[in-house]
Amino acid sequence: MAKIGDTVRFLNTTGGGKITKIEGKIAYVDEDGFETPVLLNEVVVVLPAGHEPAKKGARMMFDQKAFDEGKKSVRETTVQKVPVPEPEPELPIEETEYGEDITIALLFEPENIKALSTSKINAALVNDSNYFLYFSVLIRDNEAKAWKSLFTGEVAPNEMIDLASFTQQTVSDIERVVFQAMAYKKGKSFQVKYPINVSKKIDLTKFFKAHCFRPGVYLDTPCIEIPLYSERRK
Repeated sequence: MAKIGDTVRFLNTTGGGKITKIEGKIAYVDEDGFETPVLLNEVVVVLPAGHEPAKKGARMMFDQKAFDEGKKSVRETTVQKVPVPEPEPELPIEETEYGEDITIALLFEPENIKALSTSKINAALVNDSNYFLYFSVLIRDNEAKAWKSLFTGEVAPNEMIDLASFTQQTVSDIERVVFQAMAYKKGKSFQVKYPINVSKKIDLTKFFKAHCFRPGVYLDTPCIEIPLYSERRK
C-alpha cells in the first residue's frame, strides 16, 4: 500500500509524482507543483519514501510485476461482471394430424357461475393448430369511432392464452372484435399461410344467462366458446 512520501505512477493514465497526503482512500500526488487526487488502488509505487535516485537523471526503481497486478486489480474492481442468464430450453412442439389447418376460438369463462352478475369473466384465445401465431385482438372504441388493441402477443401451437377479464358491466366493450394474425413455425419448414384478418360480432345476451355457459371443446368447465377462424372442412 502506498504511503506519504512515496513516488508513484498512475495506473490508468500517464504521469505520477510524490504523495503529499492521504485522506481515506484518496492520495494526493504532487506532479510538477500540481496536486492531483487519485484513488490509492490506482497508483503503483516506483520509489518508496526515503529513497532517492543514485544520481541526477538516474531511472527510478520500477516493479513491472506490481504495475501489472495493480492494473489487473483496478480492472477487477471497476468492471463488474454481469451474469448472463442461460436461456430456458424450449419445450418440443407436439403437432397433431389436423393441426396443419388452423382453427382459432375465443373462450369466456366466469370465475363463479353461481354469481354471474358479480363474477369476473376471463377471456382467452385458443390456437388449435401446429403454427405459432403472432396476433392482435382489437375491440371497438365507440367514442373515438375507431379500434384499439385489447391484446397483442404470440401464442404457441395448441395453446390457450389469457387475454383480459370483464364483468357484466364492461362486457359491452367486446361486442365487436377484430382478430389479426401471422402464422409461422420455428426451426422447420412449413406451408405459408395467408395473413388472418377476421371481424366478429358477439351476442352479448348470452353473458347474462347462466345456461349459456357450458363445457365445450376446449374446457370442461362452464364457458362460452366463440369460433373466430377455421380452415377445417365441416
